[in-house]
Amino acid sequence: MIRKIRYLFALTSKKRFHRYLKKKGVIMGKNIHFKNRKTIDLDLTRPWLIEIGDNVYFNKNFTLLTHDAVSRLYKIKYNDFLPLHSTGKVKIGNNVAFAREVTVLKGVTIGDNVFIGHGSLVSKDIPSNCIAVGRPAKAVCTIDEYYEKSKKKYAEEVKDNYLRIKNELRREPTIEDFKDEYSLFVNGNKIDDFLDSLDEKAQKKMRKQMGDSYENYKKNHQSMFDGFDHMVANF
Repeated sequence: MIRKIRYLFALTSKKRFHRYLKKKGVIMGKNIHFKNRKTIDLDLTRPWLIEIGDNVYFNKNFTLLTHDAVSRLYKIKYNDFLPLHSTGKVKIGNNVAFAREVTVLKGVTIGDNVFIGHGSLVSKDIPSNCIAVGRPAKAVCTIDEYYEKSKKKYAEEVKDNYLRIKNELRREPTIEDFKDEYSLFVNGNKIDDFLDSLDEKAQKKMRKQMGDSYENYKKNHQSMFDGFDHMVANF
């Protein structure tokens, strides 16, 4: 009962939960985010078998196991009780993100720069720099391939949304409609001016989304279009 109370108390804040996991023995890096702590199921029977790198994002209903429970069958099959569990370390690299409903089984290593798709069951090692999905999960493309594909598809999706507003809602789309798509039409050196043009709530949301990447965006980002008007002119 005391253990359960301590765990429930740890769930009440990000800092408490991280402190709780580290105290248990989980090896954790920096900037680890749990989308919904109450739906996260980490196997803490052997917490020292869990290693999480830097910049890792866990979405809702994530499960991680470091052992199985096959020994339960031995009691009936062999009329014997053996408290044996097959165990294995789980290592998650740096810059890894999990979609919803992902399960990671014992003995798995996930490399750096990896995205695991929705509903995946990770039962084997996943290499670095890839998109992996499936049951069992496997690499389907490199992160570089998906990045280039995403940029092209993103512009097509925004164009489709623009035309829907114009043709179905019968009004002229505004920059407000596409403030979340700013990366398409706001160059890095103009991001400060763009954010200043938004209301305080929108500014706060976007700065939070960008996080530590804000300064890199300012220095390096080259937008596909030179401003909102240029973008819609090409639609």
